[in-house]
Amino acid sequence: MSDLEPRPEESLCESSGRPGPRAEFFPAREVPLGGVRGVTVFRSLPQRDLPTVGAWCFLDLFGSGSETNPEGHDIDPHPHIGLQTVTWPLDGRIRHRDGVGSDVEIAPGQLN
Repeated sequence: MSDLEPRPEESLCESSGRPGPRAEFFPAREVPLGGVRGVTVFRSLPQRDLPTVGAWCFLDLFGSGSETNPEGHDIDPHPHIGLQTVTWPLDGRIRHRDGVGSDVEIAPGQLN
């Protein structure tokens, strides 16, 4: 079940010392999207060291905007490769345009 609280209380995950599920942290890497006028994201997933999550699952941090566009990001038209994407902004807005004519502005709390 998802926690829908906008500012949930932080909780520390500690190991019990027993075998079983464990938390692993992978550093995000900078990934340029959209060519020259594109945006740079910090991508946490997928990771080479986590082979069970493939190239179909992206977890990106866009940030809330830029100096030239502090309200959010505009993603220029681009092709998709047959993947169904989900965009769920937590802060800021994203205008997403793609090569099939979609043009959607997404705000916090909305799914595209």
